[in-house]
Amino acid sequence: MRRVVPKVREVLHVANLDMQLAAATAFLQILERKLVSVDEYKKTFLQTILASVDNKNEDVAQAWLETLLSCIDLLPKDVVKKDVLSIAVNKGQLSQTLQARLSCCKILGKVSSKFENFVVKNDVLPVVLSLCGDVEYDVRACMCQRLDVVAHGLGLELTKSKLLPQLIELSEDESQSVICACLETTANIIGMLDREANVNAILPMVKELLEKAISNVDSSLPVAAKLFGRFCHSLLEYMTVEDKTYFQEYFKKLCKIGVTEKKNKEDSSKLMVALDIFEATTDTGTEARMNAAYNFPALVLFIGAKLFRLELYPCFSQLCRDPHVAVRKTIAAGFHEVAKLLGTNVGIIFPELNSLLNDADVEVLKAIVPNFKDIVAPLAQLGVDQFTEHRAHAVQDVVTNFLRGESIVFQAPCWRTQEAMLCSMQSLHQLCNNDFLYNRVMPILIDKLKVGRALPVKIAAAKTVTVLARHLRYKTQREAILQILKEDFFGSDSCYQRSLFLELAGCYLQVNSKQAFKDHFYDQVLSMKSDRVATVRLKMLSLFPEMKRSLKLPRDQALRTALDTVLRQIIVYDKDTDVQQAAQQMSEELTIIQEGSDNTRTNRRNLTVEEEEDLKREDEEKELIAREEKERKEEEARLAKGSEKRNSISGKKEIGSKIPGAKKSVASKTSQGIQSGTKGDGSHQAAVGSKSRTSHGQVVMANNAGAKEQPCPLTSSPKSLHKSKSTTSIPTMIPRPESRPSTPTRREAACRKIPVLVSGKRASSPALTGPTSTLSTSSTKKNPSPTPSKKSSLSSVAMGSSSSPLSPSSSISGRRGSANSSNSTVLARRGSMGSANSNNEDMASKVKTATSKAGNPLGVSRTPKKSGK
Repeated sequence: MRRVVPKVREVLHVANLDMQLAAATAFLQILERKLVSVDEYKKTFLQTILASVDNKNEDVAQAWLETLLSCIDLLPKDVVKKDVLSIAVNKGQLSQTLQARLSCCKILGKVSSKFENFVVKNDVLPVVLSLCGDVEYDVRACMCQRLDVVAHGLGLELTKSKLLPQLIELSEDESQSVICACLETTANIIGMLDREANVNAILPMVKELLEKAISNVDSSLPVAAKLFGRFCHSLLEYMTVEDKTYFQEYFKKLCKIGVTEKKNKEDSSKLMVALDIFEATTDTGTEARMNAAYNFPALVLFIGAKLFRLELYPCFSQLCRDPHVAVRKTIAAGFHEVAKLLGTNVGIIFPELNSLLNDADVEVLKAIVPNFKDIVAPLAQLGVDQFTEHRAHAVQDVVTNFLRGESIVFQAPCWRTQEAMLCSMQSLHQLCNNDFLYNRVMPILIDKLKVGRALPVKIAAAKTVTVLARHLRYKTQREAILQILKEDFFGSDSCYQRSLFLELAGCYLQVNSKQAFKDHFYDQVLSMKSDRVATVRLKMLSLFPEMKRSLKLPRDQALRTALDTVLRQIIVYDKDTDVQQAAQQMSEELTIIQEGSDNTRTNRRNLTVEEEEDLKREDEEKELIAREEKERKEEEARLAKGSEKRNSISGKKEIGSKIPGAKKSVASKTSQGIQSGTKGDGSHQAAVGSKSRTSHGQVVMANNAGAKEQPCPLTSSPKSLHKSKSTTSIPTMIPRPESRPSTPTRREAACRKIPVLVSGKRASSPALTGPTSTLSTSSTKKNPSPTPSKKSSLSSVAMGSSSSPLSPSSSISGRRGSANSSNSTVLARRGSMGSANSNNEDMASKVKTATSKAGNPLGVSRTPKKSGK
């Protein structure tokens, strides 16, 4: 090693930059790994390092200086004091170059933490005070940055008497770099001082520095904004009420700096034109707002979450809608910290959350999407069942906007953000109702399983699908999701999809109970032993250890046998050597794994944490099924109770009805006979009802035609007949036609067409002759009794069937009547409008007369004439 070092020195003297950097790194590694003793390192390598610090190339000198500073921590105190500190003191003289004095500042700051107080006071402090008053502002700034380290070596008393006045003097320096260094040193030194020094010296100095920075809007303002949170918390116990108010108002000014009212009132067209240039550049005001957004969680903690809405909410809303993307990105990155401090009152900032989730810049989404789970964690702990209606709507709007940002995230090439977004969806079952989860969230996850590009994204989607499917409320929905997974992935022609099915199976085993895995995935996984792609079979073998741990003997002895059989078949028959070797290794591994036992539930004393967790999951699944069954029974009981209540109310209405009945007439008497005749058969009641409708209708038609005294035969065409849809035997009231202006004479009435109402409709008929209406009237008078004879009742059924051919009464009478009644029914269906009390012979003769006069308008087939007539 001694022979190598001189050659290295010779080479380093003329070496280029890359070799110099490599040598600096190598020298440090030699000391770290203790390849040589400390004495040898001191004589050889340390001297080379000290000589190279003064290299003319700044980059080379900086690299060797960093190596020297790192070696100070590893070298003994005596070596540092003798070889390093003495050289550093010489470099700190005013006669030395600027680079040498800067190196001295850094070395003194490093060695001050290594020595005792008296050594620092005697050897280091004089040089430090000299450098703080150096003519070069770079030297003053460099030394000011290391005053906190020197103060730590000096102690409290020497710091208050020697360094604190020097720090106050540096705070009034005209150089902005010195002011920035003074701010940083003050933030670091506050904890080392007592109350007297902080109240009388530090707090007034900090307020003065902050006021200068915001008044001048110079380079010290971003530094002040960055350190503002540290100042607030470090000096909180020394502040009065006025001081605390001052810091609150100062922070509000920081949030508005650079965004003036004039800019807000500009025309939208000018603003949109300059937007790209504005977002591309970062000025002092923008950087100050960005640092204010960085410190916003610290200010919430400083002021208190109870005063957030009153004091900080306007500033927070403004930062979330800042025109510069860097500010929005910064506030989005710390959004979850603000949400944690607000707790269950996080709904206050949901409008700002929606604004950030709808941001068109993907950088903002990258900052807020990975922390979405932490943002909604306070509400997720409560659960969706504890939400009020207003909070449920607010949470659903947030989730909707979160899902809407999915399209922007998945269009950008940022798979880590996509993975974080899918993982954040795992808590949605605590925020959304079951229908929203099943109809909106699950389709998105299944789609990402199919079209996701990066494998970590697909695995995250698989994990989220299994987590959310476990918390679906209804068994049919859970089974539907499993069926989709099996059809689209297990039965897919793509080997990638089948391999992803095995990932789904592994995630399902991690999330759900072992019994659920055995019920839904165990057989499908074993059936993939004959997959045509070797990679899929290798993936299947990786699940065998967990599958064996899920077994419980002797109940799952058949599953154990199936697992061993599949493994032996792969070892013997598989054609791929890699699969065979993996199966052989898996067989040896499975011999070590022990299955579970059936009595784990009864004997819970010696259970492992994993077994206890599995039993807990199984109990949760059973409880979910039991709750669904209970809700179903309660729903059925509620429906049954409601139907009984409606039936009882309708029964009371029928009993106590106050609706007036129809006027007493032949029809009303007939209807009373129907209601009272409950002891008669069905055909009898239907016949009476048909009779009442026919007779009542004829009376109304006769009155409407204005020919009540003159008999006129009724003959109507088939188009004028109307089939009633009523199936009841209660007579209906046929509406009267409108009144005519004048009544024609009897001769004109015999020649003109008379409007006929059939079942509530008008029908024009040709001139009618014959004693039809007389027959109907006379038949009504001849049979005043509401109960007709058997023969007449059958005839009335036939007449009633003409208005309702599909009525049950007509079919019953047709089945129960005699041959004569069937003939009369046929004639009635073909258009006979005779009286309900006429016999079969009268009806036949009327039909024959009507067809002969009107040219068979009803379409009734003519009967052959007898030879005797």
